[in-house]
Amino acid sequence: MKKFLKSTVAIALFFATATGMANEPKIILTSENDSKTLVLEMDSQQVSKIIMMDENARTIYSENIQSTDYIKKFNFKDLAVGTYYFTVENALSSVVYTLDVNSKDVKIANTTKNITKPIFRKVGDKVYVNLFNADQRKVDIEILDNQRNVVFKESTRGELIVGKAFNFEKAVKGSYTIRVNDGEETYYQNIKIG
Repeated sequence: MKKFLKSTVAIALFFATATGMANEPKIILTSENDSKTLVLEMDSQQVSKIIMMDENARTIYSENIQSTDYIKKFNFKDLAVGTYYFTVENALSSVVYTLDVNSKDVKIANTTKNITKPIFRKVGDKVYVNLFNADQRKVDIEILDNQRNVVFKESTRGELIVGKAFNFEKAVKGSYTIRVNDGEETYYQNIKIG
């Protein structure tokens, strides 16, 4: 078992190092002068997702983007006055733009970039979770079943690389959610067994 854990940590370290060296896509979100439009340009080397939510966390737009260059104009003229969150994410990072939409225009009020996201990989009935924890802060990992019952919970502190392997071969068939909290953000991965 110790040999398996050591090799899992070595794989996690290699995986985190390799992903850290990968090119991040260039994301540029610009507003046009005195209008309610924004232009998104991405120089992407990987699959990305765009999600736009209102201030009540309701998704009002989403799009999956393949690993190609991308440019699109978004018109916000029909949106109600308020705050919106425009997120561009991929396997390595996410950027959240806080947008203030008023009666005349749309402005980017804030930009939050999160570079380190956990990487989830499912192979058969096994799930591997890897997280590069640069600040070595506390990381909580939970697995919930489809009734929202916690079936696994573990916390780590002071680990640069958090690498976990979960074997669902003898688990009850159904849907599970893996939740990872790094002290600042909470990430979710839904998996189906059976």
